Amino acid sequence: MIDLPVLFSTTADYYRFAVVELRREADVEKVTRVGEDAGFVQLKNGGIERLHELASSGYLRFCKHFAAVEKHATTKSLEHEDAEEIAEWAFDGIATRLEALADSGEYTPGSAVSLHTWDSGQGPWAPGKVRRPLLEMLMDEGVRVVPGGADLALSVCLGEDRVTTGVTPSRYALSDWAGGRIRLASRKDQVSRAEFKLEELFTHIDLPEGDVAVDLGASPGGWTRILRSRGYGVVHAVDPAGLDQRVLDLGGVEHHRTTAGEFVATFPRRVDLIVNDMRMPPQLSAHTMLEASDMLNPGATAIVTLKLGTNNPVKQADEAMNMLSEAYDITFARQLQHNRHEITVVALRA
Repeated sequence: MIDLPVLFSTTADYYRFAVVELRREADVEKVTRVGEDAGFVQLKNGGIERLHELASSGYLRFCKHFAAVEKHATTKSLEHEDAEEIAEWAFDGIATRLEALADSGEYTPGSAVSLHTWDSGQGPWAPGKVRRPLLEMLMDEGVRVVPGGADLALSVCLGEDRVTTGVTPSRYALSDWAGGRIRLASRKDQVSRAEFKLEELFTHIDLPEGDVAVDLGASPGGWTRILRSRGYGVVHAVDPAGLDQRVLDLGGVEHHRTTAGEFVATFPRRVDLIVNDMRMPPQLSAHTMLEASDMLNPGATAIVTLKLGTNNPVKQADEAMNMLSEAYDITFARQLQHNRHEITVVALRA
């Protein structure tokens, strides 16, 4: 049996780099564009399980979300269909697959499923207008749809070039949000939008255990605030610039008005976690984290964002991660929804 094609989403500016990594790491037969930030890939050997394994191991850093493709068509071939007719088209593919999964025991009729409808580029149909009639059709058939957290996700991607639909085991999707587009709400105590990056990361990994953390390049203190609010007793916030007064008022925050290099060279203690969101070239960030590795307790965690840009980011990421591997075991590397021109790397001190 041939494995189904796999829809992948990425950031629009990084689509071509996602394809470069797919072709380098997987046995790719064909890649087909769906829209500005999505495509689907047919492997010669393997399917969504294989791609999930590669992404989870840090080899596919620019793929944010996967979905099985049961059925696809060009947007042009469907251009005369209205939103309800597109919903019917998608329903036919979804219903057929759910029936097959029920026959094989992989789906119990009446159990909860998630429904993902999203767009890629400027297609002719709004996702919400397709979702509503599709949801009604599913409910009429006794399918129980929940916002998230279900074992199966029903996916409809409305692209500029193609439309796809399929049923995906959520454990292989990388994200439980449509297209990987996680939405986090601003809070009154938020001091910077950079906080979203760390909050999103903690939807993918557990917060590393510990009591003492270091935040390199901390100003204005967003990541420091998150670490304190999530249970770290002491956070050493390192930055020549000031911190937001709300962060200083938290207690347990020690502000070191110095550079990361000077702090790492002189700080006398071992810590449980180091985070680094400094704006610098990726090789320099990696070098800083290598110098900081001796500060970490054995097996403790480092989190760093590598600022890549679009000038050969695959090579830049390779070089920086190879450097990090001299002192760390990398456990996660991915461009998140709230990353811009960067990837987030999580590593354990070797």
